[in-house]
Amino acid sequence: MSTERGAAGGSVVLLAGIVVTAVLNYGLGVALAWLLPPAEFGGVGMLLNLLLLATSVLAAGFPWALARAVARRDHGPAERAAADEAFRAALAGNVALGGVLALAFAAVQLTTGAILPGVGALATVLAAATIVLLALGSVLLGALQGNRRFDAVGATRVLEIVIKVVLALGLVVLLGIGVSGVAVALFVAAAASAAFAWWSLRGRRPGRGRVAGLKAFASAVPMAVGTTGFGLMGTLDVLLLGAMGADYGVTVATVGIYQAAAILARAPFFVGSALSDAVFPFVAGARDRAAAHASLMTALRWVPLALVPLQLVLLVTPASVLDLVLPAGYGGAAAVARVITLGTLGLLVADMLLKALFARGFAGAVAVRVPIAVAVQLAALVVLVPRLGAVGAAWAFAAGTWTTALLLGVEYRRRFRPAAVRPTTVGRWLVAVAPLVAVLAVAEAVPAPFDLVAAVGGLVAYAVVAVLTGLVAPADLAVVRARVPGLRRASAADPAPAIAGGAG
Repeated sequence: MSTERGAAGGSVVLLAGIVVTAVLNYGLGVALAWLLPPAEFGGVGMLLNLLLLATSVLAAGFPWALARAVARRDHGPAERAAADEAFRAALAGNVALGGVLALAFAAVQLTTGAILPGVGALATVLAAATIVLLALGSVLLGALQGNRRFDAVGATRVLEIVIKVVLALGLVVLLGIGVSGVAVALFVAAAASAAFAWWSLRGRRPGRGRVAGLKAFASAVPMAVGTTGFGLMGTLDVLLLGAMGADYGVTVATVGIYQAAAILARAPFFVGSALSDAVFPFVAGARDRAAAHASLMTALRWVPLALVPLQLVLLVTPASVLDLVLPAGYGGAAAVARVITLGTLGLLVADMLLKALFARGFAGAVAVRVPIAVAVQLAALVVLVPRLGAVGAAWAFAAGTWTTALLLGVEYRRRFRPAAVRPTTVGRWLVAVAPLVAVLAVAEAVPAPFDLVAAVGGLVAYAVVAVLTGLVAPADLAVVRARVPGLRRASAADPAPAIAGGAG
């Protein structure tokens, strides 16, 4: 857990962790969709999104500012001292912020029940306590990320989801406890993961000493504004769908169906977020903007290469996947999933641009632009939910994410002046993706299980064409060979020189 990796090695470790957490997290969501009626699942979905929003707020300012300070500690003694001071300040500040949010939530929910309709006192108190633990865990993960201890970051996240899945399913299945059982699982998982992250920081936890002043965290406030706004975009649609659509036929069951669609359609975002997390310390620690841009490209290029093809499956033939994993009561999720998939692509790009701008000290520019996108999403929710229901909420989500991607993309281009993508590269990608789209169009028209077989075949065809056309570089293939035991002997090439930050 104390291993410090390079960008490539960190990406592999975080991706391995995200695969495990994604399978378990979305497996939990699907399992709860089967075990609970849509109305109760809607309540669980609102609870999960509330804590997701809390995580976004608590991971917004202090943890990112701390990760940036820690990533620069190797630049000299002054930077090391500043990193230690920043750690102490971030720990105290974020836990205090978590306490304030927890008390405010508990006070409103216990007296009015307006935030989580139908959720009882036990689940409310547990959710409030979980918010404080999330505040602690967010700071510790920021310190681990800045120290490039990606193994510990991945292990902490895996531990949290394993405990959450085991406890949640056990309490729901064995004791028949719905929302309260999930709340217990979330609390225990947050406590265990925070304790493990604290242990993983051994050797890098500073002792008593000076605490960084507010000036040292000048970037934390705009970071908090930007990341909080970004977190709102991923949760407002679920949290407000029921409230805004209550008078127009939107029920808690409708929210449950929407949540089920979002669980699957947003899965690629967490893979992309793992990539951007892995390169963040290298973008922050780069000596100049050109090197920082090169580090970001090691992650961003995998969006069109690997994630967009996967999203095309849900975009072209969503029923093939949804019918496989969801019960019959969620039949209306396909149309919603298709639109959420479009929004997820915008969320992926915006997330990487946001973290790159944060890493280079441009948090103020992010803080100005992200609230504009949130306002666009809110306006779209007000207009579209009464008219289109769940589909309207999905379009509002897409409007917010793509507005963010556009605004941050313009700012990134102004700050970094990146070179344009070569037309030949775009052409090779279109050649590779064309057979996939054609096969998926056929899959949409054939019955199960042949539709799913066709979709998998299309993805395989895309991968083959991508390699043959040179979209996947030899250095990338060498990384795969170096890390897959059966292929390791096939090549003695060292992939490290081709990847920013080293192979790790």
